[in-house]
Amino acid sequence: MGLFKPAKVAHAHCHIPCGIYDPMYAVRAAETVKKMVDQLLDEAPDPGDDASDADKLAAAQYVSRRIANKEEHAKECKYQLLDVLWTQYFKPEHVQRWPDLHDKFFRAGHLCTQNMQNVDRDKANELYELTQEIADIFKQSKS
Repeated sequence: MGLFKPAKVAHAHCHIPCGIYDPMYAVRAAETVKKMVDQLLDEAPDPGDDASDADKLAAAQYVSRRIANKEEHAKECKYQLLDVLWTQYFKPEHVQRWPDLHDKFFRAGHLCTQNMQNVDRDKANELYELTQEIADIFKQSKS
């Protein structure tokens, strides 16, 4: 009679913890943010004032699809970095080995938010580079 039926669906990493972590999800999401910003700034069509309605709509669609994709991937990057890697994988011993690790995650989380809010090449590049740095630390922590 629906007594044990969940009220809403929850999406999460396994939270067991399973021990399966990979920063490449965050890196690929940050790379997508960077690519979408590059396309918006370098390749977005300008239909001009005298363009047809169809051309104006096509230009608007080009922009809106890339903005939505950028925001979706910035959110995914934030989830992978903060909810998965920071809260589940990295431990106090990692912070002892890399004293600036907390600051890197703090900055990366804010960069994800800034990339959701803006189309800024510098912020997109900074997010990608910082996510790569975190991935490199992850790799070093495994050895």
